[in-house]
Amino acid sequence: MVTGGPGMGKSALLATWLTRREAAGDRVPHHFIRRGEYDWDDPAKLVGSLVAQIAARFPDPPEPEADARMHPAARLHAALQRVSQHQLVPQGRRLVVLIDGLDEYDPPAGSVAAGAPGRDPLAEFLPHNLPPGVSVLCASRPRHPYVDLLLARGAQQLDLDGAALAAENTATVQAFWDQAAPELDLDARFIAEAVDRAGGNPQHAEMLRKHLAGLPPERRRVEDIPAGLAGLLARTWGRMRADPTVVEGLGVLCAAREALTLDELQAVTGWAGEAQRDAFKRTALEVLIETRRTEAVREYRLHHDSIRAYVADAVGAAAILRHHLALAQRLATWPAPADAAARRYALHHALLHRAEAGAWADAWRVAADLAFLELKCRELGVHDAEADVARTAARCRASGDKVHGDRFAALARALGRESHWLRAAPEATAALVWNRLRRSGWSASELDAQLHVPEGAEFLRVRVRRAATQESPALVRDLAGHTDQVTACAMTPDGPRATPKR
Repeated sequence: MVTGGPGMGKSALLATWLTRREAAGDRVPHHFIRRGEYDWDDPAKLVGSLVAQIAARFPDPPEPEADARMHPAARLHAALQRVSQHQLVPQGRRLVVLIDGLDEYDPPAGSVAAGAPGRDPLAEFLPHNLPPGVSVLCASRPRHPYVDLLLARGAQQLDLDGAALAAENTATVQAFWDQAAPELDLDARFIAEAVDRAGGNPQHAEMLRKHLAGLPPERRRVEDIPAGLAGLLARTWGRMRADPTVVEGLGVLCAAREALTLDELQAVTGWAGEAQRDAFKRTALEVLIETRRTEAVREYRLHHDSIRAYVADAVGAAAILRHHLALAQRLATWPAPADAAARRYALHHALLHRAEAGAWADAWRVAADLAFLELKCRELGVHDAEADVARTAARCRASGDKVHGDRFAALARALGRESHWLRAAPEATAALVWNRLRRSGWSASELDAQLHVPEGAEFLRVRVRRAATQESPALVRDLAGHTDQVTACAMTPDGPRATPKR
């Protein structure tokens, strides 16, 4: 376990190690958790990614189809156990799984681990015990509770903040400036001060380099170099907050769940034209990363989570809420426009932004549009649709809105109960959801008032004799994919979940 404060290079260290291993022909299953990005808090997606990479490296024996419906931690353990038993131990080999950003993971609202005393949130996706031949390489901030949990499991810690590595950290920053100095034409005295004031923090060096690159040589003064990353962030924000255009744009990027183009930023912020776009890009570029969505389209996101956290705190919670609402109303709109990028953003983030803004009535309008759910099931998968609605239900109930919270929860249960059919026939979403809710006690008039059935959707509507189903509320979903009778179940470590055994 690699630990270190903001900007100390944990991710860079793991990414460099990963690049070298893969350059040597060793494919390493890996996942980088990034707060604020889509699915960052979904253990099933995290484990699904790792299992797919493990299967690509060790195709035999293949993962049983039913394993995809297991609890994420149990699924990952099963995949690792197969590899250990059939490949690693017999051949004397070793497998390292890399998971970066543990401190950026929070258990989904409503999950067993969320807020439960004594629960280990990492148990949502990380097996408690590893099979022989398997190791996990991970990273976290040093004072995060997960560090103690992993140390209790016997993890070995490499602390980048520790005194033992101070000289190596300084050498890293020195090497960075030795490489950057010729490009910026900086003298030895300036470099020495830049290294000293970085305090061994690579993020300080990179941010300062980007700032200096935008200044004429005569304005690059040693006395203007702030000490430490916190000091540099404060100085940078002090310059940028004077321009309302920059403050607005950075605030939107804090709330956004992925990189945005300047066109998308302009649509959300309401900038008048090119002058404001150019001013934002010119002033804010030193805290941004520019990537390409396509060859011709550039997009922008904040360079580091420490920058995002600082800006979000500086603009305030009320402003971030306002940005979520603007993103919901101007970018994550539904019905979505014909533009493919806008439709994709809406499918991913329409519910999330409305939940963040507390716009529960509008969130329900979107979730109850069966065309929206059908498209999510078709393009993103049934699990995504169910998990998105379930997360919204948990957050809505936590906000105190019981009426909408109960509706979201009922809709999530319906998606779960019909998930085995929705995977095979997403085009039947309207029929399956409508009839499942009818059987669970919703009246036909209530369904017609609350759900939006796509125009032209024709399906048989069930008639029920009783107002509510006699089906046990403990029944969450149908077990599908097995080819024989189920005679026993093994309980997963966190208790409430069971894995079927033949």
